[in-house]
Amino acid sequence: MSAKKIATPWLKQYGKQRKKTLKYPKGSMYDEVLKAAEQYPEAMIYNYFGNKVNYATFMAHVDRAAHGLISLGAKKGDTISVCSANIPEAVVAVYAINKIGAVVNIFHPLSAPNEIKECVNLVDSRILIAIDVAWPNIKQILKETRVERTVVLSPADSLPMLPKVGYRFINNFLNIKELQKNLMKILSGEKHTMSWDELLGRGQYVVGKAYEKMNADDVAVIMYSGGTTGKSKGIALTNHAFNATAVEAHGAFPEVVRPGYTILGIMPIFHGFGLGVGIHTIFCSGAGTIMLPKFDAKKFDRILMDTKPNLIVGVPTLYEAMIKNKKIRKMDLSFMKVVISGGDNMPAALMEEVNQLLKKNGSKAFMLQGYGLTECLSVTCVNNMESNRSGSIGLPMPDTYFKIVEPNTYIQQKPGDIGEIVLSGPTVMNGYVNNELETNKALQVHPDGRIWLHTGDLGYMDKDGFVFFTQRLKRMIISSGYNIYPNEVETVIMQVPHVLLATVVGVDDKYRGQIAKAFVVLKGHVKPTEAVREEIMKACQDNLAKYKWPRAIEFRKTLPKTKIGKVAYTELAKNLPEESKKKIARLSR
Repeated sequence: MSAKKIATPWLKQYGKQRKKTLKYPKGSMYDEVLKAAEQYPEAMIYNYFGNKVNYATFMAHVDRAAHGLISLGAKKGDTISVCSANIPEAVVAVYAINKIGAVVNIFHPLSAPNEIKECVNLVDSRILIAIDVAWPNIKQILKETRVERTVVLSPADSLPMLPKVGYRFINNFLNIKELQKNLMKILSGEKHTMSWDELLGRGQYVVGKAYEKMNADDVAVIMYSGGTTGKSKGIALTNHAFNATAVEAHGAFPEVVRPGYTILGIMPIFHGFGLGVGIHTIFCSGAGTIMLPKFDAKKFDRILMDTKPNLIVGVPTLYEAMIKNKKIRKMDLSFMKVVISGGDNMPAALMEEVNQLLKKNGSKAFMLQGYGLTECLSVTCVNNMESNRSGSIGLPMPDTYFKIVEPNTYIQQKPGDIGEIVLSGPTVMNGYVNNELETNKALQVHPDGRIWLHTGDLGYMDKDGFVFFTQRLKRMIISSGYNIYPNEVETVIMQVPHVLLATVVGVDDKYRGQIAKAFVVLKGHVKPTEAVREEIMKACQDNLAKYKWPRAIEFRKTLPKTKIGKVAYTELAKNLPEESKKKIARLSR
């Protein structure tokens, strides 16, 4: 069956601005950013604490770094590891590696020593570019890898020379003196380890162009799944995946993905949304990124006040911080044109609060939900200003196909019926690195002849083609043989006026197999009293079948997060205190 015969009800919902199919570049990530730099050489490509760099200067830095890598023996086909937060040097390194025809292997700088070893050894990296904060963990395992050269970066490397007031502001974020001392200590005591400046200096002695042609289908970046369950896997993503993401995003949001506009670059570069949208999509369009190495909720108001980003893409916890910040609640937010939530399920109550804040404070934007996962780089489904539906994660991107199938089958569900979300399109990964078994589980050829990515997410599609995310397939709770969908229980709990966030997890129970427990974060002024607990339970009793009721409710000030800001469901279930377990056992009888 050809792709044209696959049901595509969402195409009828495309507004005037959205094209049903697109043309994609045939070259590399570097090639596409170079085109933008040639067209907009003086436009700002990034702003790093007031250090504003234009496209022409950025490409000159990429060229010098590419020569520096060649001086270390790097060549086309190598895999070079990058372990860093969002700082300019790490982003320059990504494009320099791509320019010489090598593959970027990028992972979290706060990874544990064994995680770093696994990421580096998986792809046999000989060169490691790492931020200084990761060095203590890297040092422990370096001898257990084949790494021959290490380049150490510092968040202070690209800081501007500012007056004392600005210096104090930056120092509050980064503690500059400590960073500088730390870097000097690392470099003075380690063989075959150099600073970023030393790498650039070595590049001066390399003759010729540091450029190797790459094809669209060549693997450009290896990222790691940062999910809430299971061991991370290396995900091979092509040049085509990155360039297609940029083309699609430009078509979906022409109002902000264009020269002169800026995005708040909070999503980390080792995450698909961060590198795919926050960096590459923006860099291909002539727009600019406000680059931050870390996010501090307490200083969120200062970030917004100083930078005034037009586009924000973040996980729900980012917007939770926004509405809790008293200074932001008084701020003129008219500079915000598009606000998108992705990476995790956005609670309806939180979305409503964000929308009220935006409207009250002068912004015409309203919260748009999107959906993606690292296995398809980033956004594959999104609402936009023309086409959106409450509670939905939007419409599939052009040339991307969605189906809802009965879990563990190829049987397509009817509109409105819950099943596993599967998708097929230009941004889907090549597979998991050196893991054929897991690749074959995730990428499956259906009877229609297409390769479909089985996401492990549950959801449904309505008759108009809008997709709705329910939850992770692995989060489903089976209690006395009944399926409990945590998202359904969470939705009911979050309709209680006092509740800001709720997460429901399955807890082992010797009578029922599993029972549901709710972890609840209350709004700032509300105290966790027995009356509030009873109000929550009454809402569940009035709206849910008895087997779905949470058997325990625990109030928390915050919920644990994964490294990329999602709610860490498994941590909640795993770290139940003994007293809590006993109480649940009593309630479940």
